[in-house]
Amino acid sequence: MEAVVKPLEYIFLTLYLVVFVISLIRFPLYKDSPLKYFPLILLFTVITEFLGGYIRDFIGTSNLIIFNIYYFFYFTLFHYVFLKAIEEAHFKKYIKVGIVLFWITYLRDILLVDIFNYSFIASYIVGAGVLIFCIILYYISVLQSSLVLVIKNDLLFWVSVGLFLFYIGYLPIKIMRTLFFDLTNFYLILLIIQFSLIIVMYLFFLIGFIWMKKR
Repeated sequence: MEAVVKPLEYIFLTLYLVVFVISLIRFPLYKDSPLKYFPLILLFTVITEFLGGYIRDFIGTSNLIIFNIYYFFYFTLFHYVFLKAIEEAHFKKYIKVGIVLFWITYLRDILLVDIFNYSFIASYIVGAGVLIFCIILYYISVLQSSLVLVIKNDLLFWVSVGLFLFYIGYLPIKIMRTLFFDLTNFYLILLIIQFSLIIVMYLFFLIGFIWMKKR
C-alpha cells in the first residue's frame, strides 16, 4: 500500500508546480477577473506543501501549524473569489454570512486548540462547507445567465468543478483521519483516495487553463 502512496504524492506535487507555472503564463487572460488571485493561492499551496513536507521528513516535528495557518488564507481567498464572481445580491449576502461564520470558527480554534499539535478541524469543516455552498450558488447563478452557453471556456467553471469534487470526497476523509488517526492499511487507503482527489482537482484546473478564453 505504501508503494502506491509515494508515487501519487510525487504526481500531485508535480501538478502543483505545473499548474502554478501555467497560471502565470495564462494570467493576462484572467487578470481582470475574480480569479486574479488564483496564482497566489496556488503559490501559497506549493510553499505550504513543500515546507510541510520538509518539516515532517527532515526535521521530524509536527507541521500542523503550517497547514492551520494556510487553511485560513486558502478558504478566505476562495470565498472572496466566488463573492466577486456571483452577481446576485442575495447570494452575496449568504456568502458574507458564511465568511463571517468561518472567521468566527477559526478564532474559536485559535483560542481553544493547540495550533502546533492539533488540526483546526472545526474551522476546516466550516471553511470547506462554505466553499461548497459558494460553488452551488455559482452554478445556480451560471444557469440563470448567458454564461451557460460558453461555460467550457470559463476558467472559474473548471476550477469550481475541481474544488467541488475534491471537497465532497475529501471532507469525510478529513474528519475520519483527524478523529481516528491510525497508521494502518485503512489509513493508507484514505491517504490514497486523498491524493487521487488532489490529482483529479488539479487536472480540472489544467483543463480550465487550456480551454479558457478571455471574457
